[in-house]
Amino acid sequence: MRLLSTLGGLIFAALAASSPPPYGYGHPTSSTISTPIASSNPPNKSCIRSTPDLTNCLVGECPHKYTFEEFDPAHQKSGGIATHSNEQPYFRFMVLFQINKALCEEQAHEHWKTVHADLTLASKDTGVDILRYTQFHADTAHREAVRSFVDKTGMAYAPYDGIAEFHAKDAASILRFMNHAFDDPTVVKDQGYFVNTNVTLHVMAGYDTLIYGAGVATSEGTDGVMPGDPRFR
Repeated sequence: MRLLSTLGGLIFAALAASSPPPYGYGHPTSSTISTPIASSNPPNKSCIRSTPDLTNCLVGECPHKYTFEEFDPAHQKSGGIATHSNEQPYFRFMVLFQINKALCEEQAHEHWKTVHADLTLASKDTGVDILRYTQFHADTAHREAVRSFVDKTGMAYAPYDGIAEFHAKDAASILRFMNHAFDDPTVVKDQGYFVNTNVTLHVMAGYDTLIYGAGVATSEGTDGVMPGDPRFR
């Protein structure tokens, strides 16, 4: 139950701390968060748009010469509304966690993508509230495959073993789904088997801007620049 209360608080804080981003190329979502929570990281009202070496371009005032005009702010203007470089219409929500270190790594990942996947989809109204559910598995083999680059650049591995990612039409749908799942004692108990309950779960909420590749059809996504585009060098 400690896991339930921890994630519950994080979900509401992450989703209610800021208004949902614009949807559908500048059109706001119709849903609202019913319980606003003050943000611990309010927007910087004194932020700047440029530095001595870099300018964040305004429409019609940009020295950068675009190869792909889709990303040019001037190209994106349509009836006075910016199109946000192919901002996708769904609400994206992620839960980031570490696996239970008492388990063999392969067992933790196997359980998550079999038993827990099934329990998650069987939660109340999942097929109504959620458009897409994927699991990102960060195992040792894949970490080692990129170690040379990590060592070369001085980067570090993120402290997570998995990310559960969900698409929904709006924040309200995500909240309904997550509350249903975390009110289900079977789902909560099963999560405690493969998740490290001694480490706080982290969440992220936001939107995708699809630059390259096909959009997700079931999430009503729109395509970015596609493979084979003649502008590629």
